[in-house]
Amino acid sequence: MKKILILLLLVPSLGLCGEITLKNDKGNIGHGIKTSPKSGFEMHTNFMGKHEYSFQYLKDELKARAGKYYQRFEVRDGDCFGNDGWDDCTTDRERVELTAEPFHSPISKKCYGYSIMFSDEFVDATPTYTDLGQVHQIGGPSGEAGGFTSFPPLIQVGAHHGNLYFGWHELSGSISDVIDKRRDFKLKSLDQMKGVWTDISFCLDFENKRIDAWIDGKKKVEILKSPINFKPKKIFFKHGIYRSFISQFKNYHDKMPTQIVYYDEVRSGNSVKKVDANINPKLKAVD
Repeated sequence: MKKILILLLLVPSLGLCGEITLKNDKGNIGHGIKTSPKSGFEMHTNFMGKHEYSFQYLKDELKARAGKYYQRFEVRDGDCFGNDGWDDCTTDRERVELTAEPFHSPISKKCYGYSIMFSDEFVDATPTYTDLGQVHQIGGPSGEAGGFTSFPPLIQVGAHHGNLYFGWHELSGSISDVIDKRRDFKLKSLDQMKGVWTDISFCLDFENKRIDAWIDGKKKVEILKSPINFKPKKIFFKHGIYRSFISQFKNYHDKMPTQIVYYDEVRSGNSVKKVDANINPKLKAVD
């Protein structure tokens, strides 16, 4: 079994929290953040590569949504990466994302919450989707999308056509030839998110077969259906900037726009009160 060494970098004064590099006997295998138990997560890791500008863990109490620290993501034209199992460069995608651990079993109720803010120069890349928070599956169904093999997620919160949408993937068909219908629910205008924090929270209730989502503490989505029609082994949360089918935008423009998005207060829990400070003001800052 290969040994993985965890080395603290850049922020040695943080103790439990801070940027990390994951290494094995062949070298670096990922980069991310070791987070506080107050978040409901343990780590957020990027396994697909990045540039120096792609991600920053910043200290600024005046700019953070809560506490002292927040995250900065940046994606530029041509920022595609890959790993042993996937290559964004050959599948019409660009991204920099962190994958949260631990993964969760699709039982009972799983809730996620986070805050995002766009830079003042943020550009909508429609017709390409810019997804800003996803719930993916391990052991879920597969199929085809846009001529490529697809392993569809359950949830994608994305910027498109001037608005932020909560996207639920209603999956049907067979486990090896899935039919994927993305149901989008409007959450907020993108212009209202530039230079201002927006709080997003949602719950997947596998027991009572429903999905609910909130923006800035106000309920915006109520779906009275099961989040899943196929039961995966695990589900997991990802955040950052993910752009799929970038050729749709580049058919009309020379290159993809640079996008900068800030994140803070990334949480998971078994109720919305564990992940949304608007609904539960007693929540302490993640850092």
